[in-house]
Parts: sequence; structure tokens; C-alpha cells
Amino acid sequence: MPKIELTALAGAAMALATAIALPTPAHARAQLFVPCSATALRTAINQANALPGPDVLFLSLRCTYTLTAADNPGNGLPRVTSEINVIGNGSTIRRQSAAAFRILEVTGAGGRLTLNNLTVSEGSAPTGGGGILSSGAALTLNSVTVTKSKSGPGTSGGGIANAGGALTLRNSTVSYNISAENGGGVSSNGTTTISGSTITGNTARDDGGGLNARGSLTMTNSNVTDNAARLDGGGILSFNLTGTVTDSLIRGNVSAEDGGAGGGIMNRVGSNLTLLRTSVFANRSFSDGGAGGIVNLDATLTVRDSPVTRNYSRIAPGGIRNDGGTVNLTGTTTVTENVPTNCAPTPIGTCTD
Repeated sequence: MPKIELTALAGAAMALATAIALPTPAHARAQLFVPCSATALRTAINQANALPGPDVLFLSLRCTYTLTAADNPGNGLPRVTSEINVIGNGSTIRRQSAAAFRILEVTGAGGRLTLNNLTVSEGSAPTGGGGILSSGAALTLNSVTVTKSKSGPGTSGGGIANAGGALTLRNSTVSYNISAENGGGVSSNGTTTISGSTITGNTARDDGGGLNARGSLTMTNSNVTDNAARLDGGGILSFNLTGTVTDSLIRGNVSAEDGGAGGGIMNRVGSNLTLLRTSVFANRSFSDGGAGGIVNLDATLTVRDSPVTRNYSRIAPGGIRNDGGTVNLTGTTTVTENVPTNCAPTPIGTCTD
């Protein structure tokens, strides 16, 4: 049998490799482990911002990253200006300082921040977004809790503020935040997508105790419960909004003072809101604005296959009040057991007292 020279084989292999060579990615995704310190977290965000392409930060397991001073005006951590995916591993980022600053801000067209399995706590912003602010950027929260944060005087979004960007909440909780103006839990003026999430125990000095929404809203399988607004929309305030709330619960929310209205929902000027298989239950209004359940003011409201029940108002009606807009009750929708009455003016579709 003739011998095959190794040099010949090597040459042939090199030629074949050259012929079928695969392209090399322009940038391999950077993966950075972040030790359990606020300094290390700041360094990692700065490094990720400086690298091209998307980057992943792995936080230490169940670490508490305590921020005792601001990194830049208004923010405890460096602004996120690139695409960063934070794997939280059950950790917490919290402010512990006499100085007022939020925890995080993502900003600009290149800013794309995704947080996973993480708690953001005790932010205190002099402007909007006590916990997190998204300024014309993309912010996604997966299994994240934003809690015990507050926005400063005359500003919105005690927990989260979305200013002209895209906000997505999945399987997340926004709880016990306070806004000095609108949106105790969340204030969003842009695209908002909420699924499998809970907005609870938040307070707004003015409107939208749980959620203050403009632009577009898609909410599914979520709970808006036990929030309070001094004025309109204890649970949800919608304004110039196109939105759908599906398979969700609006319960136990309060419009607290005179001049306010809509303990559960205030659907206001220019909005087109649809509730589908969503329960508006046991909300309250203690003001002369009325409607513990829903107020529809110069807007369009469609309630389909949804009960509006056992809501309370100091003045009639307890269930749904329509003022200058259009209310459509369709499918199996029921408006019953509200106090002192179900609807005003009556009838509204199938709603009678």
C-alpha cells in the first residue's frame, strides 16, 4: 500500500478549511460577573456601556448592592446607554443614603436594559421615576420587584417612569411606591406591555395610584390592587391612551379626596380602553366625583365579558359613570351590587339600577 505523506494531508486540510470557513461574529456577547459591592456594579455598567454590542451582567447570588451616594446627578448607578441584560440571581439593589437619587436610568435610542430576577428598592428621585427611569429607551423587567421608592415634588412614577420609550413588565411586582404627582407605581407615556404582574399598594398625590398610562397599553393576566390616588383613578388613570386589559383584576383601589373620581379606573379624554374578561371589584371613591368602579370622561370604554361589582362611591353611581363619552357593555358583562347605584346616567347599555 502506498504511503500517504503527512504534509500532503495537512495541505489538503488547510485548503478545505479555507474553502468552508465560517464568518466570525463582529462582537461576541460580553459576560461580566459582578462581585457583591456597589463599586463593582458601577464598574461593570460603565464597562458594558463602553463595549460594542449587547452585554450580560451576572450579579452575585442573593447579594444586596447598597448605594450610599449618587454616581451622577439623580442616579445611584451609571446611566445605561447600551444594550445590557442583568441576571439578578435573587439580588437586591437599594439606596441607603440621606441624598435623594433613583436606582437606575436607561436612556437614548441605544439604551436597552433588561432586568431579571432582581429587587430594586428605596430609590428617591428628585425627578420622575423613583426606582427606575426610562428616557426614550427600552426597559424590560422579568421577575423583578420595584418597591418602596418615590418621585420628587411635581413629578410622576414613584416606582417606574417611562418617558417616550417602551416598557415591558413580565411576572413582576411594583409595590408600595409613592409619587408626588401621577402614577404611584408606574407612570408611562409610550408603549406599555404588562403580563403576569402585580401593581399593588402604591400611592399618587394626584392621579393614577397604581398606573398612569398614556400612549398604548396591553395588560394581560395582571392585578392592580389596593392602590390609592388623592384625585382620579385609584387603580388606573388613562389619558390619550389606546389600551386593552385582558384577564385581569382591578380590586380594592381608592380615589380618596374631593374632586377625584374613579376608584378603580378613570378613563379620560381621548382614550379608547377595552376591558376583556377583567373584574372591577370592590373599589371605592370617597369624593364628589363618584363612581367607585369606573369613570369614563370624554373617552371610549368597552367592557366585554367583565363584571363590575360591589364598588362603592359616596355619591351615585357606585359602578360606572359616563360623562360625555361612549360606554359599550358587551357579551356577558354585568354591572351589579354597586353602592349606592350601578350606573349614571342610567341605563348604560344593559346596566340598570
